[in-house]
Amino acid sequence: METDLNSIASDLMQRSGAMAAAASLKANDSLFPDVDSFVRQALTGGGELMSSCACLATGSNDLAVNILGRSIIELSIKTHWATLSSENARHLLALSSEQIKAIFMANARTGIAKIVDREGNDCTAEFLTNGGAARGQKQVSVEAMARQAGLLDLYNVFYRFQSMHAHGNDVAGSRLQASSLALNCVGAFSVLLGHLGVRWLLHRDRPDNEEIRALLGLNDSAVP
Repeated sequence: METDLNSIASDLMQRSGAMAAAASLKANDSLFPDVDSFVRQALTGGGELMSSCACLATGSNDLAVNILGRSIIELSIKTHWATLSSENARHLLALSSEQIKAIFMANARTGIAKIVDREGNDCTAEFLTNGGAARGQKQVSVEAMARQAGLLDLYNVFYRFQSMHAHGNDVAGSRLQASSLALNCVGAFSVLLGHLGVRWLLHRDRPDNEEIRALLGLNDSAVP
């Protein structure tokens, strides 16, 4: 495992550009537009997260690196789940609008958010009664996605641990130097995310569990 932080940061920055560029790769065919759309979003987001971690590699940023690392793990799980079916991909693509609906509904019920007509009349109650912002789907949890995609072990070991940082249950990390362990975790899951995305776009293929373990460096085998 690499321990020099500057070396890790340089590698992450270089590979972040490659991941962002991979989002523009021409797909093997046009049969799965929704899956391709999510995969491209994941690669673009992953590239940005990688470069952010590279910028935080030096300094008291261990907490931030761990939080961003969790996002890369989540993108990896979601990408592997999205490539199972177009329905899964459509679910993920709709999450932003569904979450905005939920936020609006919560604030409208407490009187913070309001709907007014052109004359300034409050129409919030009518809007809510008529289901104007009713949610169209129940969000599938990341744990359920991991289970369905065969990645539950990775969810339980890596994602759960990183959630401790994301939810403010390990704030002591905010005063620590970014660790090589956290940055290597970012690097490993970035490799996985990039592989999942490029393999899908170019080959319409998905790695099995042994290949995923090898990509993460969790066994002795190597992926060419």
